[in-house]
Amino acid sequence: RRLIKAMESVMVAYDGTIRNSVGQLIQLRYGEDGLDGGAVELQNLPNLKPSNTAFEKKFRFDVSNERQLRRVFNEDIVKELIGSAHAVSELEKEWDLLKRERDILRSIFPKGDNKVVLPCNLQR
Repeated sequence: RRLIKAMESVMVAYDGTIRNSVGQLIQLRYGEDGLDGGAVELQNLPNLKPSNTAFEKKFRFDVSNERQLRRVFNEDIVKELIGSAHAVSELEKEWDLLKRERDILRSIFPKGDNKVVLPCNLQR
C-alpha cells in the first residue's frame, strides 16, 4: 500500500526519463532495455548460423590467395599485401576476433536464433 502511494507521483517525462512530482530522477530510461519500441528493427545476424567452414569461407580474408587479391585490389596493393608480414598478422588478429565474437554471440543466443531486435541496422 505504501509502495502504491509512493508511486502515484512517478511519471515518464518527455525526455524518456522517469521522474517524481518534484522532478527528481528515478530512472534514466523507461522500459526494460531503454530502447524506443517504435524505432527498433528486426535484423539477421549472418555470422551466427553457418557452420565453421562456411563462416570461414565467407569471412576470412586469405592473403596467400593471389588470384582473389587481384580481383579485389589493384596491382600496387596486391604487391604490398603479399610482401607484408604486418598485414598478415593484422588479418589473423581480425580473424581471431571474429571467431571470439561469434562464440560470444552463440552463448548469448544458444538456440541459434539469428533474428534480433536492435535500434540500428547493422547491414547499413
